[in-house]
This record gives sequence, structure tokens and C-alpha cells, in this order.
Amino acid sequence: MSSPALSPLARRLFPSITDFLFLGLLLTRLHPSLFYDGDTAWHLWAGARVLDSGPAAIADPLSFTRAGELWRSWQWVGEALLALAYRHAGYMGVAVLCTTVFAAVFAWLYRALARETDHPPAAALASLLAAQVGLTYFLARPALFSLPLFLGVWELVRKPGRERAAIIAVPLLTAVWANTHPSAFLAPAVAAFAAVTRPEARGRLAIAAAASAALLGATPWGYAWLGDLAPSGANLGFLLRIDEWRTPGFREPRFWGLLLYLLLALTARRGARPLSRGETLWGLGWLAAVLLSARLAPYAVLAWAPLLARDLARLGAAPGPTAAAGAPAGPSAPARAWSALSGALAPFERALRPGLWPAALGLVALLAAPAIGPLYPQVARGFPPRRFPEQALAEAQRLGLGPRVFNAYLWGGYVSWQVPGRYRVFIDGRAGFFGDAALADYLAVMELRPEWREALARARPDWILVPPGTPIATAAPLTGAWRVVYRDGTAVVLAPASGP
Repeated sequence: MSSPALSPLARRLFPSITDFLFLGLLLTRLHPSLFYDGDTAWHLWAGARVLDSGPAAIADPLSFTRAGELWRSWQWVGEALLALAYRHAGYMGVAVLCTTVFAAVFAWLYRALARETDHPPAAALASLLAAQVGLTYFLARPALFSLPLFLGVWELVRKPGRERAAIIAVPLLTAVWANTHPSAFLAPAVAAFAAVTRPEARGRLAIAAAASAALLGATPWGYAWLGDLAPSGANLGFLLRIDEWRTPGFREPRFWGLLLYLLLALTARRGARPLSRGETLWGLGWLAAVLLSARLAPYAVLAWAPLLARDLARLGAAPGPTAAAGAPAGPSAPARAWSALSGALAPFERALRPGLWPAALGLVALLAAPAIGPLYPQVARGFPPRRFPEQALAEAQRLGLGPRVFNAYLWGGYVSWQVPGRYRVFIDGRAGFFGDAALADYLAVMELRPEWREALARARPDWILVPPGTPIATAAPLTGAWRVVYRDGTAVVLAPASGP
């Protein structure tokens, strides 16, 4: 059967590459690594609070460092979505929701690239590589929900003919984004860049960018959340020590996908038409952003994917080696195979109308999440005990240790979530909330700076919970003021030497 012979119903029911890509990502990315970050725990707590009482500011109940200080959740919509999924099916519900969103983003990216290049293999390769880079920080956190919002804004402002829709849709997406994740500032920035580099549509895109910037304040607290975007002092020094905000370490296997993407993007440029000034600035800007902070890599690969797919599609016409007489030969054998594959797939991809199967499969997966749990027991378990101090917390409770715990940063949210109301932590993933003094004391203790004893004395913790390789785990007992009461391969519990 040829593609023109398909009926309108068959065009929607017959699966396309979009559908297979969505299903493949949905099935393969349900992985325990979704819960490798302790911040997921306090996001779940915050989301549950939003569902119960709305996004109003509350006196902080999680830490003893900031006890009683008003705390506002800038990411309340994303946290509420995670909490809804948790109430529906526990950790499995959270994992299915996040994986469905992730799969939908890169299936959508493929569909957009396939339409633009009319070269399904190039679109699929660019989308799969982008998805691989996205896995670097594929975690159950509100940041994940910013990816479809970023892609939506980018698709609206980069293509001719969508300017009128962008005037309305970009500000609306910005309003949702501003309540979902602090990366919402990217929406007006992307729209403004498009206005500058697309003179034929500058007026309408400038209106979209201005309205988008105005709607950054469409939150319960107006524009207050923007004040947290520019860290300074101890806050800046602290954030630079957090893994996700560092420059990517290409010796680490998790960054090899990003390295491959960058090398392929550069290689595919050989022989391609020169980039416009706007495209050059766009690419260099995102490259610089990624090299400064690996956390921006998922946005960068989405931003560059259309140009990568275009360059990959051009490879089908790449000439072969020059003939002996000096006349250029035809396309090489790999180029001919690449072109033939596209020729076989493109007619169907043009005719098919995907979207029904991803919507149906995603909905079924979300509804059936409670039943899926036994198929993915490690995912349904949530936070892996080899990465989090599950046994150490149980021992601390058995010993009756006091409520104030000086904890490793990444475990703060986990402690509050696992033992609600029992302990108050020194710090958790809400780094900007704790202020310069607390962050400086935390770094002094964890890095054994000269003033670490004074910093620990100011904190007055009842006990200490840190990984076994942390310097404080060795140094504190040597002072005679602390003793090890529990140790395993994941955590060390220190209690005052004079305690019970």
C-alpha cells in the first residue's frame, strides 16, 4: 500500500516514527535514576502542601536553620503535578508522569524536524541525540516540565507564519512557565532574540517578547521570584559547587552524549551553507551556556536541533571522491543509502498524522501506573537505598537522637520527607532560602575550613549525617567531641561524645 492510498482514519491510526519514538522512550526511561536527586523529596512535600492549602507563603517547617522564616515555592505548579502523581500511584506515578513528559517532548521534536527537513532519518537522529543529552539531568523535578514549554516557545517564534499566534501563545506559555520553574526567563529572551534576528517579523515578535516579559510576573508573588536568579556572595560560591551547575566533565560517561552531539553538529557543518549572523550568535550563545553550566544542555540541544537536522539531511547529497579525470563523482555509497532511506520513509511521514497513539499510550500509562509498579520494582521503590541514608535514619530513630541534624546538602529534602516532623535539617535543596551565613557555615564544616569548629558550634546540631568519605566524618571524632554511632557504605551518623 502506498501512502496516498491511506484513508483519513488510517493516516491517524497507522503508527509513524513519532509513535515508535514516543513508545520507545516511555518504556526505556522508566528508571530508578529518576530518584537520584534528594531535591525530589522536598518538591513532593511542597507539592502536597500546595494541593492542601494553595501556594501561599508558610513558616518553614523543614529546617532548624530557618525555622519560622517565610518560604515561598516559586515552582508550585510543577510541584503540584508531581504530588498529584504521587497521590495517584506513589513513586511509580511520579516516574510515569515524568517519563511521559520526556517522551512527548522528543517525539514532538522529531515531528517538527521531519516536517521541516522532509528527511525522517535526519530528524530521528537529531531527536534521539537530543533525548540522550536530556537524560543527563532527567530527574523527577519541576525542571522537567520546562522542556515542553521551551520547545513550544521556540517553535512559535522561529518559523515564518506563526507570528500572530506567537503574540498570544508565547505570553500564555510564559505565565504557565513562571509558575512551574524559574527558567521561565528564557521565554522572553528567546522571543526577543527571534525579533532581533528576523527583521521581516520584528514588530510582532517584539510584541510577543514584551508581553512575555510582562507575564513573568503572573505569579502569586509577582516578580519576586526573579530576585533569586542572580546569586551572589556565599550563595554564588555554594551553587558553583553543585554538580549540575558546573561545566560538563567530558571524561564522565554521562556527558558523552553531549560530546557526541557537539562533535556531530560541528562535523555536519562541513560543506553546508554558511550560517546567518543570527544563527551563528544563537549557536555560539548556547555553546557558551552549556560549557559554563551543564544544566543548560537540554535546552541547548533543543535549540540547535533544527539546524543539526537540516545539516544531516543535506548529507544525502554529499558528493563522492573526485573522479580520475577531475570531474566530481556522484554521492558516496553511504550518502546514497542515507538518501534512499529517507526516500522510503518520507512519503509515509508526510501522509501520516501522528499524535493519537502517544496521547492514548501516555494516558493509559498514567492511569495504569499503580499496576505497572510490579513490572518496575526498583522504580516503584523510589529513592535507591544505595544513594540515600535509609538505614542510617532508621538507626538514628532507634537511638532516639535529637531533632536537629547537620546533614549533607543532597540529603536534606530526603530526611524531611522520609521522617516527616521527626527531624529538622540544617540545609536542603532550597539553597537560596538559607542565606549567606548558613551557606558559609555549611561549606566551612563540609570542607574542613579553619573555622569549621566554630561553624558547627553555631549550628548546635544534635547529630550529624554525612557520607562516609566526607572529611568531617573523620575529623569530628578526632576532636573527642563527637563519636560514630552508625556507619555503612552510604552514610555515617555522628553523635555528641557526651550523649547517650
